[in-house]
Amino acid sequence: MRIFKNRGDIYFSKINKKKSAEQKILIIALTAIVIFTVIFVVFLSVKYDFSAKKFFAPDNLKVSQVTDEGEEPLPKVSGKNNFITLVNNDENLLFVILTQVDMDNISYKVCTMKADTICDGKSLKDIFKQSGAQNVKTAVESLLGADFDYYISMNNTQYADFFDELGDFYYPILSDIKFKSGNGDTDYSIRLEAGERKLNGSQVINLIRYYLDEENNSSLANDLVLNCLSQQINSDNLEKSEELFKLFITNADTNITVRDFSLADDDLKVLSDYRTGASLYSARAEYENGSVSTESLKKIKGYFVK
Repeated sequence: MRIFKNRGDIYFSKINKKKSAEQKILIIALTAIVIFTVIFVVFLSVKYDFSAKKFFAPDNLKVSQVTDEGEEPLPKVSGKNNFITLVNNDENLLFVILTQVDMDNISYKVCTMKADTICDGKSLKDIFKQSGAQNVKTAVESLLGADFDYYISMNNTQYADFFDELGDFYYPILSDIKFKSGNGDTDYSIRLEAGERKLNGSQVINLIRYYLDEENNSSLANDLVLNCLSQQINSDNLEKSEELFKLFITNADTNITVRDFSLADDDLKVLSDYRTGASLYSARAEYENGSVSTESLKKIKGYFVK
């Protein structure tokens, strides 16, 4: 049978039937071998993971566990730490912030106290002026019957500057505020219109003082501090946490060490993650003749006793 009509025509023989049959047998056998080989290789690759990725991966490669959403799971955390923060103007104590970071329940607990708060017959501001931050910590521990792990004492200017390093802070002002004090060395003024406002560190300090000393409302001061914690402990600040800690440790009088900071790494990761949603608790300090009332002390102690 001729295929082409020109020179170099190709012919298929019609008479060599025996060779044709042998060729068909060989092709069928070869096909069976190939199919068996493919099935065998697939079976072994499934059982022993002969993937190219596994083959070329280094022996010491660490694979991070991820969630269904493709994100790394948060580390497991536990424990409670109490902090006492003293904001001052040189030797003049302005106010005290008590904070518990509760990793057992992933929550913040806050109580703000006036500088005039009486402890064992002396005000906190007098104790601070006479013997410093550590003795204020001791006095508050005696007053509440609760231990505080860390103290932080910062000048109002240093506190405000550090606050501003933590990024923008927004807070709803319930009503117009226009106030100017007349306390000599600790004079301050504040002027804010009602509504959602972007506040800097100096405004936050003055607003806490205003809520405590003029409004006599520690609940509003607590709410302001809790909002600060919620907004400023975030993923952006976690990324630059080492830089922020260096700035903090340079400007604060504190017993927090570099080791404490390193040990808190997992806690910060959890608190900074958008999936966490820490709970917020406010412990209100109510006063009677300059002292925190007995009933109020019991409630505050309930928040800070571990």
